[in-house]
Amino acid sequence: MKRLSAFFVRRPLLVRLIMLFILIAGSLALRFQTYEMFPTIDLGIVTITTFRPGSSPEDVELSLTVPLEEELLEVDGLEKIYSSSMEGMSVITVRMDPDAKDTRQISADIQKAVDRGSVKLPTDLIQAPLIQELSTRTIPVVEIHVTGTVPELLLRQTADQLADGLREVRGISGVDKVGHRDREVKIFVNPDRLQHLGISYREIIDAIQRRNVRDSGGSLDSFVAEKKVLTVGQFDTPAEVQEVIVRSKSPGNHVRVRDVADVVLDFEDWQERSLIDGAQSILLLPKKKPSADGVKTAAAIREFVRSAQKDAPPGVQLIIVNDLSRFTFDMLDVLSSNAIIGLILLFTALLIFFNLRLAFWVSVGLPISILLTFLVMPIFNMGINTLTLTMLILMIGMLVDDAIVTSESIYAHREKGMSPVDASVEGRAAVAGPVIVSSLTTILAFAPMIFLGGLEGKFLWYIPAMVALLLGASLFECQFMLPSHLAHGGKKPLRPKQWFSRVQTFYDRYISKMIRWRYLTIAVFVLGFGGIVLFGVLTLKFNLYPETDIDTFNIKVELPEGASFEYTAEKVKALEKVVRAAVPENELLNIAVKVGQHNTDFYGAAEGRNPGWALLTVYMLPQGQRQVNSNDIISSLRRKFKTAKGFQSLQVEPLKDTPVAGKPVELELIGNDPGRYDLVDLVLEFLNNYPGVTEAWTSYKTGKDIVELKLDHSALSSRGLTTADVTRGVRIAFDGVIVDEHQTVDEVIRYRLQFRPQEKGKLETLKNLVLVNDRGKAIPVRGFAEMEARPGQANIKHYLGQRTITVYADIDRKVVDVQKINSDVADFIDRENLLHRFPGMRVWFGGELEQQKEALGNVQFALLICVITIFFVLVILFNSLTQPFLIMIVIPFGMSGIIIGFSLQGIEMSMLALIGVLGLIGVLVNDSLVMVAYLNRLKLAKKTEEQRHAAPLSNQEIADGASDRLRPIVITSITTCAGLFPTAYGIAGSNPFITPMVMAMFWGILFGTLMSLILLPCLYAAEQDMRKLFRSVMFIGRKIEA
Repeated sequence: MKRLSAFFVRRPLLVRLIMLFILIAGSLALRFQTYEMFPTIDLGIVTITTFRPGSSPEDVELSLTVPLEEELLEVDGLEKIYSSSMEGMSVITVRMDPDAKDTRQISADIQKAVDRGSVKLPTDLIQAPLIQELSTRTIPVVEIHVTGTVPELLLRQTADQLADGLREVRGISGVDKVGHRDREVKIFVNPDRLQHLGISYREIIDAIQRRNVRDSGGSLDSFVAEKKVLTVGQFDTPAEVQEVIVRSKSPGNHVRVRDVADVVLDFEDWQERSLIDGAQSILLLPKKKPSADGVKTAAAIREFVRSAQKDAPPGVQLIIVNDLSRFTFDMLDVLSSNAIIGLILLFTALLIFFNLRLAFWVSVGLPISILLTFLVMPIFNMGINTLTLTMLILMIGMLVDDAIVTSESIYAHREKGMSPVDASVEGRAAVAGPVIVSSLTTILAFAPMIFLGGLEGKFLWYIPAMVALLLGASLFECQFMLPSHLAHGGKKPLRPKQWFSRVQTFYDRYISKMIRWRYLTIAVFVLGFGGIVLFGVLTLKFNLYPETDIDTFNIKVELPEGASFEYTAEKVKALEKVVRAAVPENELLNIAVKVGQHNTDFYGAAEGRNPGWALLTVYMLPQGQRQVNSNDIISSLRRKFKTAKGFQSLQVEPLKDTPVAGKPVELELIGNDPGRYDLVDLVLEFLNNYPGVTEAWTSYKTGKDIVELKLDHSALSSRGLTTADVTRGVRIAFDGVIVDEHQTVDEVIRYRLQFRPQEKGKLETLKNLVLVNDRGKAIPVRGFAEMEARPGQANIKHYLGQRTITVYADIDRKVVDVQKINSDVADFIDRENLLHRFPGMRVWFGGELEQQKEALGNVQFALLICVITIFFVLVILFNSLTQPFLIMIVIPFGMSGIIIGFSLQGIEMSMLALIGVLGLIGVLVNDSLVMVAYLNRLKLAKKTEEQRHAAPLSNQEIADGASDRLRPIVITSITTCAGLFPTAYGIAGSNPFITPMVMAMFWGILFGTLMSLILLPCLYAAEQDMRKLFRSVMFIGRKIEA
């Protein structure tokens, strides 16, 4: 490697050309990089959705969910299976084992399992089960509301045209729609007329299906050419259904559909409504292609929407919300601004210690390293996203560390009288080992994140990859380019500024005293460290993902059972007024509403649908542009909503910008014990009386009353009817039955046979329901059936195939933490012997506690692997077992800085802060490594040929050696902190996602540097004492044996 370095040193023109190439190519690579908020990651989550309109949750559970679950439970490689059975719909959510190697095979097995289960499903399904694999690419780039006070048909046409245009935008793979109702031909039958004519529902259905036919009959050969024979019986217009002949009495005397029913071209009933700022809307959700640039795609969508707005019908508005590219831009702006400030501070710090020429060449290595990283990132399928930007800002100060150490060594050789070229070659070679090992240890500090499991592991993999690329680029620059710059950068000697010599003199005197009293110094540090740890245990709290000043929050609304879509929409408008009063008008962007559902868990099972449910999403200005803290707004709304009347439930939830952690308490009560509701009530009562619990609730939702028909099958048969006839009649009376469909180029229009609106879905209608048998005789249902009403559920949940009810709770983290409350809930269950009182039940703690345990376990594993690998690298470097301990014993003392910094500032320890701890380990090891390696060289220089072992250094020699290394250690620490300081304290804007990581490294380096400069020389002297004592004991032992 020395020859290779000398090759570049002696060819400055080549080095300049390489530098120019990196600057140009790297800048171009940056321009064409893929920008996105999140890296494209398969989440290992698959949802299977099956629809069967009109079916109760119990019917959905038994006829749809259970058959599919039975097959899915046989699939290997699955971690969890959740399901929700709700009215008319089954949703099964499958989570793959995060450690599974072949997820494609698991996906294929899931498909096969669904195919096997589909054979057991009812034959009247409108469509086969829908399978969707979730990934970050399925998250919409933006949300577009098509709104206005215009007829729904015009709004729908505008939305369809906009969706068609969006599909042609580069980077868009598809567009989903919310609040977009399909058109439907509703055939409102007249039961009295049917009875009078003796016509059954089945006759009408058969007549429509026989008439609405389009098919090919084959080919017809002729003398001229071959022609296709096409049988056309399909309706030309939906209204033609009213002319369908149901029964012919005699030639010219027909009973048509219009004789027994009213036909209306309308929209399907509401399943989910969308509103924006109080007005009805249709929500469009464009999804980008996996390879598309999220930022560029969002920009193209915005431009397309601006153009489409000009051509939109009068009264129609196109509103864009939840533009994720804005978050990326804001973060990029914050990071780049802080990076520029950090670079200025870094350059200023170099100027304090070095002259302008030295500071310039050391600083030049920073943009070269960054641009070189951008140049090679596409090779590893990496783009610009939240994580890569985070690591870039985290590493800015560290990227010049190796350049500082290398330049220091080169100047030391220049001062010995060497020529600039020889000094560059020899100076680089003298510190090449420690510099390379320092970079390697930093990479190894982050490397264990590759082995982290779970959702966090899939995201955090990008962190060690980015660290390796940045440090690799920096190492290339300082090993092969920097020596050439310094060798040919000028003829005058480049000496560091002399004012620092006074600091060295003071440090030399101070550290000499510390070394002389080394055991007392070590004892004081150990006691101080113990006190700091105790202080941290008492004051420092852990929160997986702490609450931050977010820009968006949700309000989950539940009205009493029986509320209609229209009534819910009116109640929601009243809530909007409360929100607008709480949020300053100039800081509120939009309020979007979904009526009919309130699911907020992108990664979990759907909660169900209900006309009385709604979800309000409040969008505010970014944090840096607001005066009011979102957490204060949320607290204020929670207090106001406690006294709100007419609502069954109102919950305000911040929209987290981190991987979902669930609720602080998320307790699954699994089993089908008859007393399970009593168990739920007991746990709920305990939580409601627990200090610090702000709200507790369960997944159990009361649904519509269920009316069961107890059929007398003998009486049914004797009257010429079948169970299928009864089922069909009941469905027509309540939700209607899809009897056929009309396919056009643009859409599918379904034909629904149902009762008139004033009769549909009423219990009285069911009691008076009359069916006509094949003989044309009217048979009242009450003649062969008894009716029994009972309360129903809105949603039946399963966990791993068993029924479950989930108990949730939110907490005030100033009063109680997650671990404490979950531990107390577990103690309560044990103390009250609840699982023995309800033997068919079992308990599983999930939510934030589960993720916290998993995350902490992963981080502990990562820390262990990190320490072990770094230790082995140091053993190889020093060929010693004791000296690696000297270097690594500084690590826990450096952690004391994090404890003090976080405790004094009231910052919670979090998952993101722990990532900063991993990076801190690499930095602290580097500072210690530089000093120990230098002291070893001093010791080796004293060794003579006659000596078997190098003579130990005296106290003063250790102090002098530590003083010689004071400059590079202080400079590297100051430059690293200078790069971190603006981001840690948000000088040009803060970002809650990265602040904990940067803050942990900033405070850890501050204290860790002091430990390296004071404690490490004392430990080195003590290690020499131990070696001397060991050799004396061994010598005495050999004399005794002799």
